[in-house]
Amino acid sequence: MSVDPIVVICGALIVLGLVIAVRGLLPGQPDLADVLARMDANQLSNLEPQRHLAAPRTPLDKAGALLLRTLGEGTLRLPRQELELVGRSPAAHAGRKLGLALYGLLLPVLCGYGAALAGVALPFAIPAVVGVALAACFWFVPDLQLKQQAVEAKEDFRYAIKAYLRLVQLERAADAAPTQALKRAAEVGEGWVFMRIRDTITRSELEGISPWEGLKRLSVELDVPELGTPADIIAIAGEEGAAVGDSLGAQATSLSGALVTAAKAQANKASEKMVMPVAALVLLMTVYIGYPALSRIMAS
Repeated sequence: MSVDPIVVICGALIVLGLVIAVRGLLPGQPDLADVLARMDANQLSNLEPQRHLAAPRTPLDKAGALLLRTLGEGTLRLPRQELELVGRSPAAHAGRKLGLALYGLLLPVLCGYGAALAGVALPFAIPAVVGVALAACFWFVPDLQLKQQAVEAKEDFRYAIKAYLRLVQLERAADAAPTQALKRAAEVGEGWVFMRIRDTITRSELEGISPWEGLKRLSVELDVPELGTPADIIAIAGEEGAAVGDSLGAQATSLSGALVTAAKAQANKASEKMVMPVAALVLLMTVYIGYPALSRIMAS
């Protein structure tokens, strides 16, 4: 027995409409974690504008938030470290996963309907099985994209830390205290990295801990050890009163060398990827030019 794909689509839309209607009639319950986060004075969410809060909440974000409340973040196993690094909320990431999964699920059905309009009847099992397989594959696509974006964001973080080290060194050379040097250097820079550093320093002040401890904690949360090293250096100056200007400069120089080496390695890797396409192009042009001459020689 074959089932018309248009009937399946209409049935799915009707069920989705009923679910949305029932959900709208039910009284909304606030998320306890969000309420506690707003009540906690240490969670200064409005201190610096976060990147993921700058974008408006889309229907996919709302669907992702509903999915998180229903299944729980532990069930979905979202990569929180990468999300924090790129500045994306868990709800937005879950919404992307859900949207792509639905797209993969409905794509074979739409293709089957197009084939039916063209006069080619496909069994219902083929779009159903292919749709489930595509939905499972598309579910993991945002995770792969997030991993690549996290690598790029971590690279940007390293470049910003190199500049931050130089600024802290200049502030220390101007006889600024360790805490003042960290704070003034963060206020000079622009960009999302310096915003995170300023936010971390201010949070540390309100929590009653030293700024270098806050930076050390941030380096662990984001898995950026390059930020933890200057925090340790400044901690020596703040606790023992040692002169750390030369150490900061040496750390900045070392980080610059590491970044240059990484950039060269990435350039070499990109060059290696171009070897096969260029070789194939040369071979194709050789055959295109040499084949007519070779065919005339063989004919004579």
